[in-house]
Amino acid sequence: MVARKAETVALECVFDVRSRLQAAGLRPLLFGGWAAEALGLAPPLAHGDIDLLLPAESFCRLDAMLADAGDLQEVPGKRFHHKRAFLVRGTLVELVLVRREGDEVCTWFWGDRRFRWGVPLSQTGHLEGWPVPCVSADNLRRFHAAYRSTEPWRWRDSASLVSLSRRRQGRGRELPPEGIAS
Repeated sequence: MVARKAETVALECVFDVRSRLQAAGLRPLLFGGWAAEALGLAPPLAHGDIDLLLPAESFCRLDAMLADAGDLQEVPGKRFHHKRAFLVRGTLVELVLVRREGDEVCTWFWGDRRFRWGVPLSQTGHLEGWPVPCVSADNLRRFHAAYRSTEPWRWRDSASLVSLSRRRQGRGRELPPEGIAS
């Protein structure tokens, strides 16, 4: 059985990370194991990281936030076209970019592997009675079924990395695409 104290600390970190991202003008959706738990698709388990979807046109705001926040340590080995990752108090947080393209909502894994999310992208889940925006249960299942098509092994290829210098480009205003989160 998982110790209650460890579970509570991890849950507090989820809410802290989401709050900080929202303060930076971002609207992250819980993804991965935390989303499965919040949507009742999996029992509460010990989680090793926090996975989020980031509905936005780019990582511009997130990159600016990471550059300005002294306690968030970006993980350069997980800086890809479709993903950013950082550590907060020793917890790995990974964000996958989701963009609107016309009537579709997509992630371009590695810049060349298109994954189409279903609409609506999100739904409300609950963690210990608290509502939290999550990827929809349908999309979570859809992603797991198509996971190999995203070529996840490419994270080991250094050619897939995006240069850290890109974070210094354009700290302009960025709004999530309309209608992605519902």
